[in-house]
Amino acid sequence: MITPDLTALEALGIAIRSEIDAQELYKDLADKCKNDLFKERLLILHKEEKKHQAILENLHKQLFSEVELKIPPTETIKKKVFGEIKKPEKISDILRYAIDLERKSKEFYLDCAELVQDLSGKRMFRFLADMEFNHQMILTNELDMIEKYPTYFDQTIPFEVEQSFVRRKE
Repeated sequence: MITPDLTALEALGIAIRSEIDAQELYKDLADKCKNDLFKERLLILHKEEKKHQAILENLHKQLFSEVELKIPPTETIKKKVFGEIKKPEKISDILRYAIDLERKSKEFYLDCAELVQDLSGKRMFRFLADMEFNHQMILTNELDMIEKYPTYFDQTIPFEVEQSFVRRKE
C-alpha cells in the first residue's frame, strides 16, 4: 500500500489526515442518527479517531520538531493510499465505505510499522492498526444490525412493530 518513495514525514501527514477524515465521517453519521445506542457508538469512534490524531501529532513533534506539520488534503491521500473511493449516500453503503477505510487504514499502519526503525514507533503503528481493526469490527456489527433491522439507524426504537402489522380497532 505504501509507495517506496513515501517518507516517514509524509506517512505521518497521511495518517493524521485519515484520522481527521474518519472523525468527520463518524460525527456526520452521529448527527444524522436517531438511534441513541448507535449514535453513542459513532461518537465513541469519533473520540477514538481524535485520540489517534493526537498520538500521531505527538510522534511528529518527537521525530520532526524542526519541521512544520503539513497535512495533505483529503483527495490527495485517497488517491495516493486508498485509491478512488466515492462516499455513498445510503447508510448501509456508507458503513461499507467506512469499514473499507478502516481496513485500509489498518493495512497502512502495518506498512508504516514495517518502515520505521524505532521500536516505539513500530509498537505505536501496530497499536493503531489494531485499533482500526477494532473499529472495522464495530462497524461490521452495526452493518449487520442495519441489514437485519432496516429502521435501526432512522428510528429511536428500531424494533418497534411496523404499522402495517398493528391491529386496527374497528
